[in-house]
Amino acid sequence: MLRVTPQTVRRWRDAGKLTAFRTPGGQTLYSKEEILGIIGQPITPEEKGTAHYARSSDGNKTLIKNQLERLRDRYGEPDYEIKDGASGLNENRRGLNRLIKLAKEGKIDTIRVTQKDRLSRFGNRYLEELFDSYGVKVIYAFDENDKSLTEELMQDFMSLVASFTGKYYRLRGYEEQKKLLKTAEKNIEEKKRKKHGNNS
Repeated sequence: MLRVTPQTVRRWRDAGKLTAFRTPGGQTLYSKEEILGIIGQPITPEEKGTAHYARSSDGNKTLIKNQLERLRDRYGEPDYEIKDGASGLNENRRGLNRLIKLAKEGKIDTIRVTQKDRLSRFGNRYLEELFDSYGVKVIYAFDENDKSLTEELMQDFMSLVASFTGKYYRLRGYEEQKKLLKTAEKNIEEKKRKKHGNNS
């Protein structure tokens, strides 16, 4: 901010031109207001950036590129362009995690997406509330349904069915295993009783 070397800052501190504060951990801190006063700039809130987010379930680069182009055409160049090649049902997306990190760090105040289902297939309200808690607004640029996304929606639906089916069969397999173990345990106990009965 001062456009001088750290050595110069230390000299100004030693000369009393700058007031320094020491933290318990030994860090030296300076007042932003004092620094801005020295360089003659008014104190203004730190400007935050905007992020454009695009997603395709199967990583279709053309689809992602088209989404970003539509956003740029409407809003201009963003500070961050973030892409995801993952299902909208996947909560652990790299791009989505990056959006959340930028929001947490106070680097953005706006997220723009072409449509709601690009951000997430389900749970948009919770994501919106999460971003809102960090002072970030989510804007959906277009409300119309894109027919080209029908196939992708079907892929997501099939992923959802496959997930539930897998869990069901795993659960059913586990229940069958429990039944088998109980039957085996019962048979062993009966054999023990018979054996003890014959010995007596």
